[in-house]
Amino acid sequence: MSHPNYPNAPHSGPSAPPIPPAPSTFQGQAPYEGQYQAGPQGEYQPGPYNQGPYPGEPGKSFMTTWLLSLLLGSFGADRFYLGKTGTAVAKLLTGGGAGIWAIVDLIMTLTGNTRDKDGRPLEGYQENKKKAWIITAVLWLVSIITGILLAMASLAMVGAAIDARKTPVAPEPPSASQAAPAPSGGSAAGANSVVATVSEGNTVKIGVLDSIYTAQIPGMDYLQPKNGGFLAIQVSWETLTGTSFSSPSNFMVYDADGKEGELVYLDNGLGALPTDEVGAGDARQGVIAFDVKKGPVKVVINDDYGDQASAFTLTAK
Repeated sequence: MSHPNYPNAPHSGPSAPPIPPAPSTFQGQAPYEGQYQAGPQGEYQPGPYNQGPYPGEPGKSFMTTWLLSLLLGSFGADRFYLGKTGTAVAKLLTGGGAGIWAIVDLIMTLTGNTRDKDGRPLEGYQENKKKAWIITAVLWLVSIITGILLAMASLAMVGAAIDARKTPVAPEPPSASQAAPAPSGGSAAGANSVVATVSEGNTVKIGVLDSIYTAQIPGMDYLQPKNGGFLAIQVSWETLTGTSFSSPSNFMVYDADGKEGELVYLDNGLGALPTDEVGAGDARQGVIAFDVKKGPVKVVINDDYGDQASAFTLTAK
């Protein structure tokens, strides 16, 4: 036979105290804010942001660190600011690791990977990272363009200096007091000659035996003058001391305007001045020719180093 369920009779004695609830660890919060509680594996769970292992003072500024890294990174200024004195001194003494260390630190700062000496992230990174990237990119681009322009200017200055050293002074037109050697049938020892030192201990005497200005070179009719005609000079090359090398390339001519005449290499059989070694007391004779404007010219004799050793003026027939 079933019996109806009745509520338990009330107890006349004192009731048992309630069981307190277990501490909540939801989302790593400890029951006491700012403290650390042991986790499941004995680890400490952090309290609110900027508490726990970090000191209470404010964190380092991202903008300040970025500017120091950008402008003074090679001197370690950014690491001094972050409190990393040891590596800052090393960075200073190595010139930012020859610039590489400075660039790496700058990139780490821009990407938000830089921390201060206590391991804290830099404050203001999220708000200012875009602006920092843009300014850095613009400054890098300007630096690259400036470097290229300075390099080009330096090369141009070096080239101009070399050209100025190679270019002889434009000759002055002969005057009445500056008599030019006249063509003659004399020898190199005659009045129409100059003495030049072609190298240490080696001297030569160059004489003008004859000269002519012509529109065509016999046997080389295919050549067309660019400056109105050709100047042909018969010269004598005599070594006085030591040894020397006779060659048409030892000579250069400039017209009255200072423009250099073009050397013409004569065909065989036209009596060109031979390229030969000439001992002391020996001489060579031959013709040298130039495409140059008619009129008084300056004839330059170069030494073995390509520098001017002697010069004289000449007016061809």
